[in-house]
Amino acid sequence: MARLMPSDISHLALAGGRTEELDTLHQLQTELPSAYTVFHGIHWSREYRNGIKFGELDFVVVNQAGKVLVIEQKNGRLEETGDGLVKVYPDRVKPVGDQVRRNLDGVREKFKAAQHYQADLQLDYLIYCPDHRIANVNAAALDASRIVDAESRGRLAERVGALLEPGQPCPHAERVHQFFRQTFDLVPDIHAHVSSQERTFTRLSTELVHLLQGLEMGPLRLRVDGTAGAGKTLVAREVFDEAVRRNRRPLFVCYNRPLAEKFRAGIGETGLVATFFGLCSRFLVERGHQPDWDEMKRDPGFWARVTELVSGERIPEEWKFETLIVDEGQDFEQEWVEILTLFLRDDHDVLWLEDQDQNLRDQPPVALKGFVGYRARRSYRSPESIARFIRRALPFKFEVANDLPGLGVGVTPYMKATDQPAALGKMVDRLLAQGFGYDDIVILTLRGSGESVFSGRDRVGRYPLRRFTQSYDLFGNQLMTPGKLLFETVRRFKGQQAPAIVLVDIDPAPERWGVFQRLLYSGMTRATVRLELLVKEDNPLNKPFLEQG
Repeated sequence: MARLMPSDISHLALAGGRTEELDTLHQLQTELPSAYTVFHGIHWSREYRNGIKFGELDFVVVNQAGKVLVIEQKNGRLEETGDGLVKVYPDRVKPVGDQVRRNLDGVREKFKAAQHYQADLQLDYLIYCPDHRIANVNAAALDASRIVDAESRGRLAERVGALLEPGQPCPHAERVHQFFRQTFDLVPDIHAHVSSQERTFTRLSTELVHLLQGLEMGPLRLRVDGTAGAGKTLVAREVFDEAVRRNRRPLFVCYNRPLAEKFRAGIGETGLVATFFGLCSRFLVERGHQPDWDEMKRDPGFWARVTELVSGERIPEEWKFETLIVDEGQDFEQEWVEILTLFLRDDHDVLWLEDQDQNLRDQPPVALKGFVGYRARRSYRSPESIARFIRRALPFKFEVANDLPGLGVGVTPYMKATDQPAALGKMVDRLLAQGFGYDDIVILTLRGSGESVFSGRDRVGRYPLRRFTQSYDLFGNQLMTPGKLLFETVRRFKGQQAPAIVLVDIDPAPERWGVFQRLLYSGMTRATVRLELLVKEDNPLNKPFLEQG
């Protein structure tokens, strides 16, 4: 089976991705052997559809030797004219051959520039017309060996293998893979499970990428207030990896431990990833201090004393970093900024990422002197049906930049908190019937981990729940109960995402209305395909939810 990049297409299919290209990608994945990697452009953002970069590349197949085959797919009606094969659009016609030649020339030139003109790209092409039978190849002015039409569509993978043999692994192949990862704006996906054998890749949200690529700032002092789904954490990963490539030791710090653990997966030994409190405790333990962890739960002043201890220590060189990346900066306190500065070498870079709309700790914004600010309001995560619902129901403003329709929002009212488990069991039944897997579904409570009606339950309906046990193993990893469905708080799941999100305990306290709205917004924006809400019947939000759903 061939490897896909981006890796997972099942969520695109659920969310309404373009069916023809998804069918082709499935065919290439299942019929080509593991010697091939297929880069695909099914889920281009709007910016790419306007022609930026290589938005017209449909599929790029790379073998083990780094040789490349570009597949141009043309769906629907085509015409064979004196100028060759053309695609007919309502307002114009486009010669297929000319388009392919432009794409190939562009890829060759970009690769040469990326390699400082020290390497060539061995490049071939194939035109795939699944809905059109070529009547006269000569009239179409195309090479018959490089056309797969409706008559031969079942032999697409066979034709790819004939034009592009598996090849032998060589160092050049990694340069080619890296080139196409950059061309398609692909980075390791922190939201997916990452094993030591294989990393899962996803497409970067483009607005922040273009911003960082265009900046001429040394040292970097950039503060980004990015809406949920703007790609903050993905860009943080790209900046982290770039620092490693430049031999600048990176430090990634966030507030949320589950996010830190997701980010840490697969990065190797260079640099450090931690929550702010994790950084402080790890440093103190290495310096000979042993905090009393039992005291942490019963003493609200525990962490204040920990940070005070850190401030009084001399920071040795092995604890200094050249690049600092802060995610979830809206949850940080001013004193923490000063402590983080102690861990930085002179001429350091800082990327500060935050979203004040997700300020769940109700913290005042920290002051950052000498920083350039940037507001990123495009959300690439929420599909249109979910994004429209959020914008109608809540006062937060953002621009929808995801073209996929998604599967919308479901709103189910309940009278008593104890009515929720039965309703939730039926929701899960429906989601599984729609094609979601257990790992695709996450249940999020707007309450604390011990305050939900689900907190003491091992299962909902027929499905056992998986939750944090409040304990850790010898390596400091969080221990989870066995179960099929993840149950978490919105606070702990912030910075992550899942195809199907179910929000429960939507019952706000009037005196905490502002924080409640931010909690609801943070929870809603975790969903990439389908959003389900369990809302108390007398909740003032229930009526507009039902009207909008």
